[in-house]
Amino acid sequence: MQYADDTILFLQNSKKDIINLKFILFCYEEMSRMRINYSKSEVFNVGLSEEVGQEVADAFNCKLGKFPMKYLGLPISDSRLSMAELSDAAKKMEKRLQTRKCGHLSFGGRSILIDSCLTNIPMYTMGFYWVHEGTHQRFDSTRGKYFWEGVGNKKKYHMIKWEALDKPKEFRGLGFIDTRAMNSALLCKWNYRIESGKNSLCINLLKRKYLRGKGFCQSSSRGSSQFWQGLHSVKEW
Repeated sequence: MQYADDTILFLQNSKKDIINLKFILFCYEEMSRMRINYSKSEVFNVGLSEEVGQEVADAFNCKLGKFPMKYLGLPISDSRLSMAELSDAAKKMEKRLQTRKCGHLSFGGRSILIDSCLTNIPMYTMGFYWVHEGTHQRFDSTRGKYFWEGVGNKKKYHMIKWEALDKPKEFRGLGFIDTRAMNSALLCKWNYRIESGKNSLCINLLKRKYLRGKGFCQSSSRGSSQFWQGLHSVKEW
């Protein structure tokens, strides 16, 4: 699995597969005249003991990685991700807020920055995972604090609750994006792609793994991945 300069190789735990992969990598280096940086590579094992995983890592001269790992900015694990492990987007939003030098902006200027910058940070994560309620509250708290207080340590009174501000303008709100509704909408787009019969490698993989000739609404989320459970969480919505 390859994207830009990130590459993930999958193999079974057998000496033959390990030797063959090392030989293929050696041939790649000789033919391309490029060298693989094994010091920046890691070996992750699923269902194996740490001792066995370390032996495989030593065979490749790599470090033994631990889950959750990050791939293309998303946390990936062999078990269910906790709220803390899925809260990187909230941390990024809070960190981005600290770097803003715009304490003298008007409320209109702050609202533009909230929509164009802060709210866009968790979009990628919300397109793959059903985000916990506590993380959504951190999104609201960070954006609300910036709108009313700006940047700095000076505390100001919040005149209106955030729940009123993220309503559409025709309903007397300011039109800020409700991350809970956006999270549901982004996951529902996956359900739409599956049911609309779109022919792509990713959709075909999901159909073969989870549907097995059934429709999405007839499929089950029991014992499935966290991603698939998130799609079922918005099924009725």
